[in-house]
Amino acid sequence: MRVVRACGGRLLWSWVAAMTVVLAAATGCGEGPPRRDCATRVWAQPLHAGSRVEVIGSWDGWLVPGIVLTEAETPGWLAARVDGEVAPGEYGYLILEDGEHRLDEHNPLTTFWAEQGDLEVSLLQVPDCSLPELTVTELKVEGQAMRVTASFAAAADGAAAATLTTTPTAPTAVGALDPERGTVEATITGLARGKHSLTLTVTDEAGRTAQARASGFVQPASASWADGLLYQVVTDRFRGDGGASLAAPVSPGGRAGGTLDGITAEIEAGSFAAMGVTGLWISPVYTNPTEAREGRGDGHMYEGYHGYWPLASRAVDPRIGGEAALDRLVATAHAAGLRVLLDAVPNHVYEDNPRYAAHPEWFSRSDPTCVCGLGSCDWGTHIQSCWFTEYLPDLRMQEAAALRAAYEDLLWWQDRFDVDGVRVDAVPMMPRAATRRMAHELRAAVAGEAPFLIGEVYTGAGTWGVDVIRYYLGPDGLDSVFDFPLMWAIRDVLAHESAGFAAIEDMLVEIEVATAGSGAVLGQILGNHDVPRFFSEAHGDAGGDPWAEPAAQADDAVAFARQRSALTLLLTLPGLPVLYYGDEIGLAGGNDPDNRRVMPGPATLGPEQQVTLALVRRLGPLRGCLPALGTGSRRALVVEEEVYAFERGEGEAVVLLSRSPTSESVVLRRAGAYVDVISGEAIAVEAVGTAVSLGPRQPRVLVRAGSGCAGA
Repeated sequence: MRVVRACGGRLLWSWVAAMTVVLAAATGCGEGPPRRDCATRVWAQPLHAGSRVEVIGSWDGWLVPGIVLTEAETPGWLAARVDGEVAPGEYGYLILEDGEHRLDEHNPLTTFWAEQGDLEVSLLQVPDCSLPELTVTELKVEGQAMRVTASFAAAADGAAAATLTTTPTAPTAVGALDPERGTVEATITGLARGKHSLTLTVTDEAGRTAQARASGFVQPASASWADGLLYQVVTDRFRGDGGASLAAPVSPGGRAGGTLDGITAEIEAGSFAAMGVTGLWISPVYTNPTEAREGRGDGHMYEGYHGYWPLASRAVDPRIGGEAALDRLVATAHAAGLRVLLDAVPNHVYEDNPRYAAHPEWFSRSDPTCVCGLGSCDWGTHIQSCWFTEYLPDLRMQEAAALRAAYEDLLWWQDRFDVDGVRVDAVPMMPRAATRRMAHELRAAVAGEAPFLIGEVYTGAGTWGVDVIRYYLGPDGLDSVFDFPLMWAIRDVLAHESAGFAAIEDMLVEIEVATAGSGAVLGQILGNHDVPRFFSEAHGDAGGDPWAEPAAQADDAVAFARQRSALTLLLTLPGLPVLYYGDEIGLAGGNDPDNRRVMPGPATLGPEQQVTLALVRRLGPLRGCLPALGTGSRRALVVEEEVYAFERGEGEAVVLLSRSPTSESVVLRRAGAYVDVISGEAIAVEAVGTAVSLGPRQPRVLVRAGSGCAGA
């Protein structure tokens, strides 16, 4: 929806995407610069002609009858101004039509009405017009320069902008302020590769300040998330200081000693660049408790090596290096063009986290404690109130103060460490209103290089999971979720060979249809820290007791061939491929914690592991070279029990997979000269209908010989 006002010969407008609450529009009518207009209006479209439509809200205690909406200038719409003295702040509201209440379907933000059993209601945010406002309108990064434009809206008293300051204040930063028009421009030049932020501060004639921040990347490793490759690191199990290889922990649930500086060393060594990695997902860095605790009824002891037991919500665990180490990691990553995601844990805290004692009303409570999946506390009924364990109190995001603390934590991490987004843990354990509010606040805090939010929406196998993951996506929701439904299908087809390739193709089509128009870039995975390793599934020993019967790191040529086929698929499908550390070498691992083994040192890799790593080092960089692998279309060519082929773009890449123990062939529909990026073999397709051979369990990725990407 667009609000347009003609003032002094100028058109002043503001976009309010997908919302019917219009707030804080700048007006330029009358003398002086544009000023804020905090009139609060609610819009609605009636469901039935001639019905009475009202708005009721918490600003007056939900009084009924409410404020009647009347015809607006736009046909088919009704509108009302919320009259009276509505102080700046947050309010809940509902649309009433002939006495039946509903959410405002055009407003994605909601809150909860506690007195009505946590009834979900729409959220109204009333700004403070006694303060000026500065809004970034454009950011451009060209070469080594970043240019930011912004608009200044005066406070209600009309005090004009007086001075502009920019941060950083290096000699290369140049700013210009037009007080009459309320426009701001700033340019910073001579930028090195990496992420750069520019903060604009305008002080008005009354001494009040308005601030806006913009961030942009110079020479990022990928232009967008869809063009990239995300690498998941469990810090404690990856590398020690200086990139040192780690010894296995004494106990499978104990610490191994990995550090943030170990990750930094691998960035500096070029390990990630060699695989075409463009972003790093770092396991939670919160300070965790030192004591070991019993797992979920399994009788084994675990330490908080993984980071998912936040003892302090805004502190980096000193055992992995503390704040200084995280600063070094982010700075080094950005200088290499890599983006960094932190793993955020807003759903729960460790029982000794000070917030649990200070704010007991923020947490779900029952007697006895409802532990997810144990006894009568089933996941389906209690998923938003159960505790992971009896020592991990679950936050009630229906409590406004608890939700505020959660998103303010994320804002703190984003601002303090300049990270590029978050992986949100345990998304279905919170109401969707919580993740939407987190997304809204993070995006509003910085313009330009928007933070990326990818959510853990764990589902089991089957098509039912498609609707589950779709629920959290969209322009007002998460940018991405992990594609668990496809992961299970890939495992059935390639690891277990219990289904034909049609299972993958059918799932892809269903997901593509379900997520069309959402703007989402799905995170494609073969596995992660919560499921057995793909290699061990392929080898057939993933289901043993991780304490008594850990999976074998077997020299199994068939399992490695299956691993390479799965990696080929992962790195050539649409979406954002997410590579779990160790999968690039076929690392074994059964059930948690066996699936979180230490990362082997390069000198210890066997021949099959080296071949597998070489495949990733060819296909990972190919995504950056060949745009069709990122955002190009996908079309199936062959879908058979043992053979699968599809193309990306208009034949820019052709992917061939066979899981057959014998040789197969695929007939190509496009003539031309190709190169198999995996093997380096030149393949001439002299006429449409030429067959290309596939050896036993051999994957091929063909690109046009003249593409410039054959040696990627």
